[in-house]
Amino acid sequence: MQGFSQAADNNKAAILAVLAKWLPHQAKLLEIGSGAGQHAIHMAAALNHVHWQPTDRAPVLPMLTSNIAEYGTANILRPTALDLATQTWPAQTYDCVYSASVMHIVSSELGENLICGAAKMLTADGLLALYGPYKYAGDFTTPSNADFDLWLKARDAQSGIRDFEWVHDLAARSGLRLMADQRMPANNQMLIFKASANE
Repeated sequence: MQGFSQAADNNKAAILAVLAKWLPHQAKLLEIGSGAGQHAIHMAAALNHVHWQPTDRAPVLPMLTSNIAEYGTANILRPTALDLATQTWPAQTYDCVYSASVMHIVSSELGENLICGAAKMLTADGLLALYGPYKYAGDFTTPSNADFDLWLKARDAQSGIRDFEWVHDLAARSGLRLMADQRMPANNQMLIFKASANE
């Protein structure tokens, strides 16, 4: 597989267990930042009732498309370009928008675009699922996450582990209500928000 990520391989089973619990039957899911497509390939095979739409920035698409073609199942749709900087969002709605290990990689501006844009993509009662590490009340959950944050900022000064409260506030202002904040392996969290604007 092109672009294989060990981290994505390590966390795919734990994330699948959470998504399987929350996703409705016959769900349409939009993944933001699919990378090599490892999550799409693994999870769509297990959740054959889900129509999985992988996306990433245009430079990543050839690798992602090749991997999906070789290893993917029929319920994975052809990957499309989605750039948080230009906000090239699809022209349809989804039952779930899912993004793993993106919020701490992108700038806070792009992270805000992700949350606000995703909220507009959701059906009534749709879900936003965000996987990754977060700070709480300004504090890291573990020393290793503090070290990881330093590594991220050395690599890109605009990246870094985000504050849970910042994410929660953006989601709330976008009409999303927090349903779950679940501890995950390797000092990560899964945040599940639900569209509430139409309630």
